[in-house]
Amino acid sequence: MVVTDRQQRKKEKRRNEIIDAAERLFYSKGYDKVSMDEIAQEVELSKGALYFYFKSKDSLFFAIVFRRWTDIGEIQAERMSHGKNGFEKIQILIQWFIEYARKNADYNDMATTFGPQLFQRIDAENAQTMMEISTKYVPLVYSAVREGIEDGSVRNDLDPRLLGMYIQMITLNIVSPDPSIKNSFALQGVNYDTYVEMLPKFLCPSVARDPGKECCDRDGSLQQ
Repeated sequence: MVVTDRQQRKKEKRRNEIIDAAERLFYSKGYDKVSMDEIAQEVELSKGALYFYFKSKDSLFFAIVFRRWTDIGEIQAERMSHGKNGFEKIQILIQWFIEYARKNADYNDMATTFGPQLFQRIDAENAQTMMEISTKYVPLVYSAVREGIEDGSVRNDLDPRLLGMYIQMITLNIVSPDPSIKNSFALQGVNYDTYVEMLPKFLCPSVARDPGKECCDRDGSLQQ
């Protein structure tokens, strides 16, 4: 059993090294311009050995995305635990997403540029992994909304699940847009970073029980 555990740890370490290498190449060259041969060379593996770990380039893309989702979910859960009520937890979540998007632009650009097409053809195995991760971490915002309704910090005249979806989707689509969206703002002479920074001022008052409550005034900065 000891040998088996050691072998499993070694395999997992190698798998993460491959994901790291693919991530670097996808960022620097673009997902569509990177081949499995290049990834194999980057990690000094034969192409056959690479396929032992990942059956396709799409699978590598999903591995990068799912690893990110897991890390994001764990950090969010820890950060939100410091909120004194449901509304504060929502504030922390929104501000943290803004900070994360700013510091991880390469990942966001890759995911938003190639993700929509790749998720349309996702295979059953990766679809199952996606569901498992989503089931574990997506409810964070819903639970914060329910807590806020119960403690009186969040408005109670809307369906809590729909309100949670609204918060999540609006936030994600603003902080991690398709690159073409950013370009359209530039053409209109609008600084996209400024637009993103205004998100809490628009979104939080629509959620708070007290519309005049100052939003996102906590330190929700991302620790690296």
